[in-house]
Amino acid sequence: MNTPNKLTVLRILLVFPAVLFVLYTHIPGRWLFTFLIFAFASYTDYLDGKIARKYNFITDFGKIMDPLADKILVISMLICFVGLKLSPVLPVVFIVIREFTVTSVRFLLLKTGGKVVPANIWGKLKTVSQIIAINAVIIFQMYIEITGNKLGVIFNAISYLLIWLSAVFSLISGVIYIWENRKFLN
Repeated sequence: MNTPNKLTVLRILLVFPAVLFVLYTHIPGRWLFTFLIFAFASYTDYLDGKIARKYNFITDFGKIMDPLADKILVISMLICFVGLKLSPVLPVVFIVIREFTVTSVRFLLLKTGGKVVPANIWGKLKTVSQIIAINAVIIFQMYIEITGNKLGVIFNAISYLLIWLSAVFSLISGVIYIWENRKFLN
């Protein structure tokens, strides 16, 4: 269990407090705490990859668990947002279907050929777009919480657009991932 893998496990563990702060509406400053936790969790994704590449700590565990940790973090937050009506349902459904499909393909590739296929550039762009969208929702809610200013229509429009864009990136990256690995699926 090297440092990058420990950071990946930490990212999964940070999902729980992030979700709790989002869902427990009576906690003062909940959006600030959510932002701090989510931003730190997102940073661990960058950091574990950087350390793994720099010190050649790339492991099969990391190749499997790093994208899985991202999926757990992102899907958990997006489902919370749907429940609070901070996100439309359909793009989140697309994202969840994409994530389960790609994860299933990844495990099928591992089971049938022992091949661990890391995320490609499209998967990384997808993750960045999702993190940006989620941070935007959190920051807008934090602004409303701190100032009491209800710019909900504008903030919702921007948030919804960013979530839809991340859904588009998710679908594109999923199709590309499956297409690139189709020869291993036969």
